[in-house]
Order: sequence, then C-alpha cells, then structure tokens
Amino acid sequence: MQNSIYYTIAFLMMIASFTVHAQKHEAADHLSPPKTYWQSFGFQKQIDHVKIAYYKSDSLGYEPTMAEVISFNKHGHLIQHYIRIFGQYGSETAHNYVYTNGVLDSINTLATAANFNSRQKLHYNSDGQLTHITATGKFSNFTDTYKYDQTGMVASIERTHKSGSTRKAVFNHKANCVQERETAANGKVTERYYIYEGDELLASFRSGSGLLTFYDAYRRIDFETKVNEAPLTYALAQRKLKQSDPMAFNKQMSSLQSKPVSKIVFDIPALAKNENGDWIKRLQIDRRFSPPQRRLVFRKLMYADGTTSGDTEMDLIFERKVARLK
Repeated sequence: MQNSIYYTIAFLMMIASFTVHAQKHEAADHLSPPKTYWQSFGFQKQIDHVKIAYYKSDSLGYEPTMAEVISFNKHGHLIQHYIRIFGQYGSETAHNYVYTNGVLDSINTLATAANFNSRQKLHYNSDGQLTHITATGKFSNFTDTYKYDQTGMVASIERTHKSGSTRKAVFNHKANCVQERETAANGKVTERYYIYEGDELLASFRSGSGLLTFYDAYRRIDFETKVNEAPLTYALAQRKLKQSDPMAFNKQMSSLQSKPVSKIVFDIPALAKNENGDWIKRLQIDRRFSPPQRRLVFRKLMYADGTTSGDTEMDLIFERKVARLK
C-alpha cells in the first residue's frame, strides 16, 4: 500500500468508528478480550471468509463506499480483517492476527497512513490466562491489564495510555453488566454502563447524559430515549420483562420508540438471509450522521465446507424494493 496519502487524525478516527458500527453495530464499545472465533461474529455456520460491500444509492445511481474481507483459518479463528474505504479520502487497513501453537500472539495493523500502523502483543501467565496486551504505534501506545475472579472469568480490563489517560471496564457477571470508567489526561471522568441479556447487548447509557440507548434486536433498531427513573434500574427492569414476557417487552420497546423524547439512531429496515440463517443483504441507515447515512450492504460468504452464499455485486432488484425506505 502507498504511504504517500495523509489524513487528519479526526477523519481517520471517524472512519474507524464507522467501520465498527457498519460491520456489527450491536457490538459494544467497552473494553473486552479480543474475539477471534467464527461464532463470535454472529455466523450460523463455520466460515472460511466473507466479503462485504457497502454501496451508496440515490436518484443519481449508486457507488461503492467501503469493502471488507474477514478471513478465518481452518480452526475457525480470525486471521485477517481487511478494510478499504473508497472515494476522495480512500484508504486501506489490514488487521492481521498471528497465532503461536493455536494461541493468539499478536494483532498487527497496517494502514495506508503509516502513522496508524500498530502492533498489539498478547502476554499470558503459566495457566494460559491473558494477563496484559501491550500496543505500540504512533497513535496506539497503551497497555491493557486483565484481572480475573475466583471462577477464572475476566473481572476487569484496565487500559493505560502513554498520554496518561486511563479506561477501566469492570465486568459484573452475576448482573450481566459492564461498568466502564474513562479518565482523560486532564482529569475529566466519563462513566458508561452496558446491560446484556445473555450475550446480546440490550441497553447502554452514559452517566449524567439523561439518555438511555436500547438495542432492539427484534426490530433491528437502536434508539435513544429519556426515562423518569435511574437508567440502570429501568434497563434492568426491562430485561426482567423480556425474560418473563417477550411479547410484552416488544410492545414496550415499540411504545418507547414512538415517544417524542425518543430518537432512532441506527436501523436495518430491510434484510435477507440465506438457508443457514446468515444475512446476505440489507439496508442500514445510520442516523448519527447528518444527513442520515443510507447504505445497501451485500455479503458473499464462503463457508468452511466449501459452499458459498450471496454476492457483493449491487443487487438492483433489492435496491428497487427498498428505494422508498428512508
């Protein structure tokens, strides 16, 4: 890749954020152990690699905006995540996952803008537990330290940046919640909470913001709303309702979404799946952008057994079907 193209830090950070949400919007932003196994990416059948194409479409036609290739080894572990951004500020980034005796050893990132190259080295104790990760690079100088509870589950991850800022995620496995506290170099503290239902992110909020975000998997909608009680208490009550009466929970989510104080921030109004239950095409609208960012996304999946499904070419029939969805 050429190293002669330079970008502002803000722009590249925006691209990184968009990529995370575009690939799997429901993934939480808090610190967590690296995920590498194919099932962790939501696939219903073991995958060899998947190609993903994003298109911008309007009355003037369509054009590709981004492409991804996610590859796994024969054991089902991630070996590379490649991202290409098209357009005026085009860029390429490859995250390469290196294993030693089947154990993740390092994550090496190569980017068009060499300043964003980095290496994350993983360190383990004699019991095979991940103890810390050291990241080196011009804009990636930090250490993640892992601590475990008596059952061997991750109790906390603390990230310490060379700049002096810190970020610590505390995992409450009994309550199935994560509390993350971020302290900037100037001393400013930000605290966020993430509430799960099983392995699925149900809600999150930033302390003091007055906003609670729900991730409605049933309708494929993420929305922000205001509630008249403590957000953690309210979110836990909604989780209890979902577990005891899913239909009542879905009605409650629908009611919340329709309130004037609520705002949809991301939704997938149309989606098609293959016979394995993996999605192969969808329309997604990210309303955090102004105007909202509307993308048609197509996936070609190559499974470990040699079968394939889907395509990354623009599907004009699908485009026409969803043209009125805004």
